[in-house]
Amino acid sequence: MKLFCAYAFTGEDPETVTQRMRTVVETLNANGHDAYCNRFDEVVDSLQKQDDVKGIFREAFKNIEKSEALVAIITSPSRSIGQIMEIGIAMSQGKAVYLFEHSSAVGSSYLPRLVDKHFTWTTIDDLQDVLKQLK
Repeated sequence: MKLFCAYAFTGEDPETVTQRMRTVVETLNANGHDAYCNRFDEVVDSLQKQDDVKGIFREAFKNIEKSEALVAIITSPSRSIGQIMEIGIAMSQGKAVYLFEHSSAVGSSYLPRLVDKHFTWTTIDDLQDVLKQLK
């Protein structure tokens, strides 16, 4: 399945986010999916260097449209406006949305009630295990 990976970036440690999302993409791809993450997209890197926020979202929305589903990685109760926008765009396009929510965020939003499937994780190993459940 062609998947768009949504994650929070603002306010997060860039190295931690990069390592986590590399694990997400590698795990999904190893299980037969085609995972896209803009953290590893040269076009988005260039847009970030230009501080072109509108362009970054335009690229994200274009890639969501090309995907069959969206995988949302929630790491805390803090809200990511960009991630919520990506989830909304995927939902508006009739795409399946799979929520992978850290245990610290459980109960902090209504997102689990909106998505097609909800998974909970605590450690990076847990995250890998639940990502493998996505068929």
